[in-house]
Order: sequence, then structure tokens, then C-alpha cells
Amino acid sequence: MDIIKKVIFLLMLATATEGCLYDHVVSNIPETDDTTGIKDTTAIPGVSFATQIQPIFNDNCISCHKSGGKSPNLTSGSAYVQINKSKYINIASPSQSLLYRMIVPGGGSGGHKTVTTAQAALILTWIQQGAKNN
Repeated sequence: MDIIKKVIFLLMLATATEGCLYDHVVSNIPETDDTTGIKDTTAIPGVSFATQIQPIFNDNCISCHKSGGKSPNLTSGSAYVQINKSKYINIASPSQSLLYRMIVPGGGSGGHKTVTTAQAALILTWIQQGAKNN
């Protein structure tokens, strides 16, 4: 009888773990260079902070992250200075950047709003390209 219970338990456990669904950000970033471990983003046109990243913040973040609101202030004119800190952007390991981890679909926590997969990929590409104020 104990063996039957153990088998049933293992089958239920296997079924439960197979039912998990994970959203992955798919990006058009080239594969990692094995010699440096850094993705080659030189083939992708430069992502502009002002025209591509700031609008994402404007549409999704500034209702909370504004002057007098939650830190960092992501409003136009303040966002770049506020996030251009090692706390938010990790050039050496872009996917580990707090900015990216908090907004990526499935990654937000503490009530943070997430962005679309395409917007998250754009932010990741911007960080990979050096998080320039362009």
C-alpha cells in the first residue's frame, strides 16, 4: 500500500511541475560571443533612450515613478539620471539589471507593472548597447 501511495505522489508531483508556464523574452539579439561572454549588439541599430525607451516609461511607469512618487523618477528629463546608477543598470550583465528584471513580463514584483515582451527586449537591447543617453 505504501508503494502505491509513493507512486501516486510521484506522478502527481511530475504532473504539477510539468504544468508550469514560463514567459521568456525573445529578443533579436545575436548569440553570445564565447570568448567575451558579451552579446554582439553592433549589428543592431542603436536604441535611442529619448525616442524609444522614455516613451515606454511614459506609457507604463510614470503614474507611480514621478517627482514626489516612488523612486526612481522616470519622467522625461529625470529618468536617465535617475536610472544611470549601478543599482538599476548592470552593463556587465544586462539581464541582471534591476530595471530590466522589474519590468520584464513575469519578473515584476511588489506591484510593479510589467511591459510587453517587445518593450522588455528593447530595454534589454538598450542596456546591452551601453545604456547611452541618446
